[in-house]
Amino acid sequence: MLNKRFWTSKNLIFTGLVIVLLLILPKIVGILMLFFGAYVIACALNPYVTKLMVKMKNRTAASSLVILSSVLAIIALFIPIVFVAYKEIKTFLITLPEKITDVTNFLLHAEFYGHKIPEMLDPETILGNSSSFAQGLVNQSWSLTVSLFQLLMVSVALTMIVYYILVDKAYLKKKFLQFFPPDLKDKADEILTNISNKVGGYVRAQILSMAAVGVMMAVVLVVFGVEYATLLGLITGILDIVPILGPTIALGIIILVAYPAGLVKIILIIIGFLLVQQISNYVVRPVLFGKLMELHPLMIFLALFLAEQFLGFWGVILSPAIAATICVLIDELYLAPINLKAKESDE
Repeated sequence: MLNKRFWTSKNLIFTGLVIVLLLILPKIVGILMLFFGAYVIACALNPYVTKLMVKMKNRTAASSLVILSSVLAIIALFIPIVFVAYKEIKTFLITLPEKITDVTNFLLHAEFYGHKIPEMLDPETILGNSSSFAQGLVNQSWSLTVSLFQLLMVSVALTMIVYYILVDKAYLKKKFLQFFPPDLKDKADEILTNISNKVGGYVRAQILSMAAVGVMMAVVLVVFGVEYATLLGLITGILDIVPILGPTIALGIIILVAYPAGLVKIILIIIGFLLVQQISNYVVRPVLFGKLMELHPLMIFLALFLAEQFLGFWGVILSPAIAATICVLIDELYLAPINLKAKESDE
């Protein structure tokens, strides 16, 4: 009897869909993370859209204004990065021939155990390494160009997805609730609202975390007397949202600005930069995300490490929001019913 009830056409179709989903899941993780990221951003912007709707009486117009304001704010924050990078790279390139001449003179005249360095080197090896280095530089430049273009396309797609989620919030919510039977619609609506509120706190926590990193790095640079300390702190804070790559780019820009200060100061600045990153990763972020998203710091650490292993780049960025979603589902679907039954049995 059980076999007949199980081997129905609906169950077979559902089982087949689950198997197919599990097989293709590794290939669509990036797409899923893109849509989840858009959902998180939409949850953070939705309160502002709701407030504007009271005045504008039109959700499409309110959503458009909020999205446009957000994009302009991001562009305004990145303008200083472009300005500093252009100015310092230009200065670096102007002084580069002089630096190359100094290094060349040192290599030509310095002695090592009574032998000059050119006498100890094989010309063919040097030429071969130079050719390999040049080819590698060209390849890296092309890869960087492609990556920047892909990032631009992803940013445009992300903006459009966020826009449509904000505009069609009621429609999308209605369609989502249609997947549940009538007696579970209210519970599903409650869980969805709870998740939206918590993941919306992720964006606020991320902004505060970036601000903390920017302030700490600006203080470090002021202590060491580096020019544009406040601006470089802002750059470091903005780029902190991108794991590994963002801080690396920020450190590169800081070194370009600070290189006239000398090797010792640059080493001290690098140590200060690494210290700021450690404080951010192991103190600031766990506390902020834990408080604003009602997550324990240990859960933040666990989500970060698991996302790094299984979900890649976007997973690391969105790991606190993913953790918040999973925690809400566990609380509402498993822990709450168990505690309710235990309470009823005690009574």
